[in-house]
Amino acid sequence: MTDPTTENDAGILNTTLQHRADYIPLEDLAEETAHAGALFHRVTTELTNRALRTIVGPRGCGKTHMMRYAWLTCRDSKLKPFAIFASFQRYFRLEPLLSSSAGASQLFHSWVLARVLLSAKESCDAWNPKLELVTALLESQGYPFQSLLTLATKLERNQVIDGEWAAFSDSLSIERTKIIIDQLREAAGRKFTVLLLDDAAMTLTPDYLVEFLDIVRSLKSATISPKVSVYPGTTEMSPRFHEGQDAVSIPAWISIEDSQYESIMFDIASVRVRGLERISDDAQALLRFAAFGIPRAYLTMLEDYLRGGFRTSQQGVTRIINDHLQARLGEFRTLGKKIPKLEILVARGEKLVHEIGIELKGYNRTLLPRHEKGVTYGLRVEEKVALLDRTLKLLVEAGLIFNDGEVKHGSPTRIYHKYIPHSALLLNLGAFTGEEGSGSIRHNLEAIRYKSTKHPLRKSLASIVGDDFVASLNLALPRCAHCHEQRLSDNQRFCHNCGQQLVDASAFNQCLDTPITEVPGLTAWQRSQIAENLPFFRTIRDYLAKQDPAAELLTVSGFGKRRTARIVDVLNSYVDDFLS
Repeated sequence: MTDPTTENDAGILNTTLQHRADYIPLEDLAEETAHAGALFHRVTTELTNRALRTIVGPRGCGKTHMMRYAWLTCRDSKLKPFAIFASFQRYFRLEPLLSSSAGASQLFHSWVLARVLLSAKESCDAWNPKLELVTALLESQGYPFQSLLTLATKLERNQVIDGEWAAFSDSLSIERTKIIIDQLREAAGRKFTVLLLDDAAMTLTPDYLVEFLDIVRSLKSATISPKVSVYPGTTEMSPRFHEGQDAVSIPAWISIEDSQYESIMFDIASVRVRGLERISDDAQALLRFAAFGIPRAYLTMLEDYLRGGFRTSQQGVTRIINDHLQARLGEFRTLGKKIPKLEILVARGEKLVHEIGIELKGYNRTLLPRHEKGVTYGLRVEEKVALLDRTLKLLVEAGLIFNDGEVKHGSPTRIYHKYIPHSALLLNLGAFTGEEGSGSIRHNLEAIRYKSTKHPLRKSLASIVGDDFVASLNLALPRCAHCHEQRLSDNQRFCHNCGQQLVDASAFNQCLDTPITEVPGLTAWQRSQIAENLPFFRTIRDYLAKQDPAAELLTVSGFGKRRTARIVDVLNSYVDDFLS
């Protein structure tokens, strides 16, 4: 007989993992997809047309889910194209090659093509009916499936590629890859192929990103249409890949101001969360607003609520929203660790979004008595210089600010770019409580449901964050790996503080050296218990080195199976998000 406790714990972990679309079994994907909303239909339509597209949005907004769903619709409808879904999430495992191998770009090129061909095999195996010819076709082109898998695995493990494996790696070509894809398409009886290339932002390795986008351009043909998911802030495009010319960007993030926002988010929760009926309508509505258009965030907060551990609904919702906000800010700060040159922009960006939130709180003091609310800040276009624009894009990438387009007020020269700061930040600051508001769930909802004022908050940036804010924005030089002192110049060879030779930092190693106590998403009590009871469990490197880290965590008093499953998921998600 199955232990009901064990079965329940497994269900909790499974539900937690399924917040990420990567973990939803293919056979469950259709049932766990909400089809409502113009945004969903637009993105899935663009994913199945003949054009090269980049799908843009922050983590958790649904890019992977929509790509996998598009693949499923292609499989099940003969009117749609042949489809191949490929994830490049493991690109960061090749990052050390940039400093250890002179042929890193060529090896990366081979890895990308190997991953595309391996994904083609997976698509053929899951197609309906199954395309049996794929194995023989790969072999006929000199690319046996097992050899492709072994090469990809070797590269991801940083193993030496020499001899016959070097020759095999060099033999992988775009032309032969296109021939294979076209022959598979013909066997499937479809007119063209869509290549759904997920996790292709490659923010940690600009060198690889340039190579990747060149591969994408080369794979594009009259019968092959690549679709690439990217981030809005740290994805630096190739000099030979131009947005608007080579590809059109398709946003995959819905605004809290969208008229369909409530219904879309509710529909997503209805098909993805078991026990949703146990949460009051008001609590659902406030958490929905606090999710800021990110389905994964909404699902996670609902699951946190269902776990309980609070005395009242008000206490639970307040704590969950605050924890969510702190986790989002913590994730944003990791951008400065991932890409050291952005360290200053990240620090100043956090100040920017906080000060805008405070200004909107004051703005609402004048609007709420008129049964109106304001959630949008208008920035004069002429104020948005290059580094400020990059800072705002980083905030968009982290999901802390929503880019709401441009609006004209008065004369043609008065053009404002509209931004909405994170709704959880606005709630945390009390932006909807008014002069005498109680801050209760119902009081917040009453204000949130007021119509939005016609005009955004129009105030100069200098009056919000100070005259020197823009001047303080700059790209940072990498720190010394030995003493962490900031470099003085880009061509500096030795640290001016400790004298050690300076080398470019490895984002992969930076992630591994992150103290577990600094991982966002863990509670203060969990951090203190790990620090006190697991002396050899200090960093992410220590965690990944353990064959069974969950067993180590279970030795801590108070860490049962449910709590341990949650901690493991938080740590794994941190690694995935840091290195993606």
